[in-house]
Amino acid sequence: MDNQNVSGADEMERQLRAMMDYIENDVTTVIGVESVNHFKDNFQNEGFDNQKWESRKTKRIGSTDGQKILSKSGDLAESIDYRVEGSTVVIYSDLPYAQIHNEGGKITVTPQMRKYFWANYYAAKDGGMLDIADQYKAMALAKEITIEQRQFMGDSPPLLDSISNKIVRDLTRIANS
Repeated sequence: MDNQNVSGADEMERQLRAMMDYIENDVTTVIGVESVNHFKDNFQNEGFDNQKWESRKTKRIGSTDGQKILSKSGDLAESIDYRVEGSTVVIYSDLPYAQIHNEGGKITVTPQMRKYFWANYYAAKDGGMLDIADQYKAMALAKEITIEQRQFMGDSPPLLDSISNKIVRDLTRIANS
């Protein structure tokens, strides 16, 4: 008896190969891109997974007044990237201050920071903004400053849902092609 292919078996095999190719070559990119976009969106939303960040305690002088939190230069949001290590996707920021903003904590006031705080103290005082001047003076005289946690990266159920939905849509598209 001749070997006969079951109707549609070749097509099914092609679709399975396409799905395996997607899983082996594209899933890590999907995870990385979705994650980076999700974490960058947190800066626009001023919060993490719909949990708003606490407002600033220190008022700002000049053009930064009213500006979004953690968005003065945009460098922190733009520093978020990903790399693939084997079958693992690592999302990271290489900026030295990213961790303290994401996790919160205490930092030591450096001479450079002290100089900045004094400059802002005198600018606020000369501008008649005495309450702001007092805040900068207190920071200039402090040995440590507490940085509030403003998480923008981390475990995120909405992100996992988004990634899962994207992968399922892509696999469904492949299966239907």
